[in-house]
Amino acid sequence: VDGDESQADSVEKFNAVVCSFFIDTAPSLPHYLITIYHMLENGGLFVSIGPLMWHWSGHGAVLPDDLANGSMNETSNVQGDFINAKHKQRTEHLDQRYLQSVDFTWEETRALIVNCGFEILEEEFDIRTRYTSDAMSMKKVDYDCVFFVARKIA
Repeated sequence: VDGDESQADSVEKFNAVVCSFFIDTAPSLPHYLITIYHMLENGGLFVSIGPLMWHWSGHGAVLPDDLANGSMNETSNVQGDFINAKHKQRTEHLDQRYLQSVDFTWEETRALIVNCGFEILEEEFDIRTRYTSDAMSMKKVDYDCVFFVARKIA
């Protein structure tokens, strides 16, 4: 619904939204949560399992050589004043959301979910989950995941 409250009530609503390895793909977690909130009817469930790896983070990090004078201690009131052309060139291909992404802990994610109008009904931590691997392969990828069930409050 892209934040347009006037259209939020005119679209189809769902009883539940179930996500697997999804919420950490958000360049803006609050936008994902607000969208899911508007997708659900009152009392609808938001169910999710997955790691909090935040795929958007780290790609536009400022490195020591990216600073105009090479000092990591230099500060600026306007972001970008002290970043040199080298950083801008290295990151110009990136979606700007890469440069503005925030990594959230589970506690911060949980607070955002609650602040977006959900109540947490169930939550589990450190659920070891295998991700896209071949049982016969010597390489296996496991994640420690968070599972939760939240209900949209009217």
